[in-house]
Amino acid sequence: MTHSKRSLTARRAIVAGLSGIVLMSGVPTFAFADTESDLAAAREQLEEIGRQTEEITNRLSELTYSLEETRGQIDETNNEIAERQQLLSTFVSSEYKGGLAGLIEIVLSSTSFDQFVSSVTYMNKVANTQAETIAEVKTLKEELDTKQAEQEENVKETQAKVDELNAQRAEAASVVSSLDAKLQEELAAEAAANAALQQGLNASQGDQIDDVQNVDTPSNNNTDQGGGTNTNNSNNTPAPTPSPAPTPEPDPEPNYVPSTGNAIVDRAWSWVGKAEYVWGGCAPGQFDCSGFVSYCLTGQYRRLGTTNTFMGWPQVSNPQPGDVCVNWGHTGIYIGNGQMIHAATYGVGVVVGPVQAGMIYVRY
Repeated sequence: MTHSKRSLTARRAIVAGLSGIVLMSGVPTFAFADTESDLAAAREQLEEIGRQTEEITNRLSELTYSLEETRGQIDETNNEIAERQQLLSTFVSSEYKGGLAGLIEIVLSSTSFDQFVSSVTYMNKVANTQAETIAEVKTLKEELDTKQAEQEENVKETQAKVDELNAQRAEAASVVSSLDAKLQEELAAEAAANAALQQGLNASQGDQIDDVQNVDTPSNNNTDQGGGTNTNNSNNTPAPTPSPAPTPEPDPEPNYVPSTGNAIVDRAWSWVGKAEYVWGGCAPGQFDCSGFVSYCLTGQYRRLGTTNTFMGWPQVSNPQPGDVCVNWGHTGIYIGNGQMIHAATYGVGVVVGPVQAGMIYVRY
C-alpha cells in the first residue's frame, strides 16, 4: 500500500469520525419551534381579546354617558313638575281665599255679560292649562324613568361582559407569560447544548488530526511479493500540514456615552405605570415592547424595527444603563443591576422587571 492511499484512508476516517460524533453525541432535540408556534397563537388570542375588550369598554362608556344624561333630564323634569305644581297650588289657593269677593269683583268690573263670561272662562283656562302642563311633564318623567331603567340594565349587562373579557385577558396574558418563559428556557438549553457539542467537536477534531499526522510519517520499507524482490527506493516526502486559519478578531464594541444612556433610561422611567400595552403601539401612553424601546432610544414615536431588528445590532459584553436587552420574542431597556423597563403585556403595561433568561445586550 502506498503512502498516498494510507493518507487518504486516514482523512476519510476523520470525516467519518466527525460525522459519528454528530450522529451519536446524544444531543437532545428541542421543541422550541412548537413553543414558538403556541406562543404566537396565544399572543394572537390575547390581541383579539384585547381588541374586544377595548370595543366593549368604549360601548360601556357611551352607555354610561347616555345614562347620566337621562338622569340629568329626570332631575330637570322633577324640578319643573315641582315648580308648576307650586304655581297651580298658589293659583287655586288664591281663588279659594278670594271666594265670593273675587267673583263680585269680576261682576262689578265687567261692563257687559260677555266680558264677565270671558273673565271666568279665562280663569278656568289658566287653571286647566297649568294642570295639563303638569300632566304632560309627569308623562315625560314616566318615559324618562322607563328609559333610565333600560339604560341601567344595558350598563349592567355590558359591565358584566367587560368583567368577563378582563378575566379572559388576564388568563391569556398568563398563558403568554408562561409560554414565553418556557421558550426562553428551551432557547437557553439549546444554546448550552450547542456549545457543548461544539466543544466536543473541537476536541475530537484535534485528536483526529494528530492521528493523521502519525499516519502520514514516511516509510521506505521493502515489500516482498510473489517470491520476487520489489525494492522501493523512492523517497516519499509527506505533504506539509496546513496551518489553521487565524481566528478573526471580534468586532469592537460600540462606545458607551453615559449622557446618552441616562437620557434613554429617563425616557423609559417617564412611562413606568403610566402607559398601557397595545400590540403594535408606539404612541404616547400606548406601546408594545419594540415600540417602547424605539421611543426610549430616539425620543420619537416611530418604530426602529422589531426584536428581529434589534438582535442584529452590535452586542456588548458589559451592558450599561440605556442598552437594549432582547431575545427573539421580547425586548426592554436595561437600567442596571439585572433590571429592565419594558412594555410587558396586556393589563400590565410599562413596568420594571428582571432581565429575562436568554436575553442578549445590544447597543443602538
